[in-house]
Amino acid sequence: MPSFCDIIGQQTAVDFLQGAIREEKVSHAYIFDGQALSGKKTLAGIFAKTLLCEEGGTEPCGHCHSCSMAESGNHPDIITVTHEKPSTLSVGEIRQQLVGDIGIKPYTGRKKVYIVPDASLMNAQAQNALLKTLEEPPAYAVIILLTDNEMKLLPTLRSRSVTLKMRPVSEKLIEDYLKKNTTADERQIKIAAAFAGGVPGKAKAVIDDESFDALKNEVLRVVGGADRFSMAEINEALKNALDYKDRINDYLDMMMIFMRDVLLVKAAGDDAKVVFAGEEALLQRKADSMSYEKINRVIDEINTVRNRISSNVNFDMSMELLFLTMKGNRENG
Repeated sequence: MPSFCDIIGQQTAVDFLQGAIREEKVSHAYIFDGQALSGKKTLAGIFAKTLLCEEGGTEPCGHCHSCSMAESGNHPDIITVTHEKPSTLSVGEIRQQLVGDIGIKPYTGRKKVYIVPDASLMNAQAQNALLKTLEEPPAYAVIILLTDNEMKLLPTLRSRSVTLKMRPVSEKLIEDYLKKNTTADERQIKIAAAFAGGVPGKAKAVIDDESFDALKNEVLRVVGGADRFSMAEINEALKNALDYKDRINDYLDMMMIFMRDVLLVKAAGDDAKVVFAGEEALLQRKADSMSYEKINRVIDEINTVRNRISSNVNFDMSMELLFLTMKGNRENG
């Protein structure tokens, strides 16, 4: 059973929650704020298990009846609020699953915990319904709101809750985590940790994603060879990029990591500690053929394309401009 010691890189939040349990100063409402796969759902689950553990410690014991029910997902006093529509958590769902249920005392334990995984999807009516509950909550109730952007929640809701932010985790800690929790080789682990952007869950998802190697190989083919592409090959790269339209941020992240490796090789030569171990020859060729100014121009263009696409600028045009920028970045022309 996972416990607080399994949460990596979030020691401040862990210490705060364990301190609240130890000193019996648990709040009625918490906001765990962090991007997807940052660990906030895992942290909420461990916190809930600990609050209901029959041993009464600052970690779930893992063997009492309460812990067993929690681990199986069948604890009657841990309620996870769900929603039918992918983009909205409605007032009806909040009233039915939380507001209308919270007046019922715990079935087995001393606390009753409600976890709202997609709290930022609550519409204004749903948030106001929850706010009324938070004004006079039952003594036994603990509500944990999980969000990727706490600013989407009403100021009055935030003011009645304790906010804990999930911080980016260092690549070293993520690499150590992957070594213990996967069978991936060191090269895969290094790429996944760099690609994750400080999010352990994203790194684990990369390791488990069978299509990730195909994405990586396509990006390496394009970013490594675009300076030598014909216009027909540029069009082929654009056609292939369309296959990754739904995960274009992953595609662009991979490009960015490669270009940063090129920058490292240009600056440090053989001493560069690159993410793309095994691609040193390609990285060296790119470093030799590009000036610092031109490397930074490509990096800036990757960021520009990301912003354009997020602003719904034409996808094909944005990617074509990126490929043409790469094509024009050989030192001799």
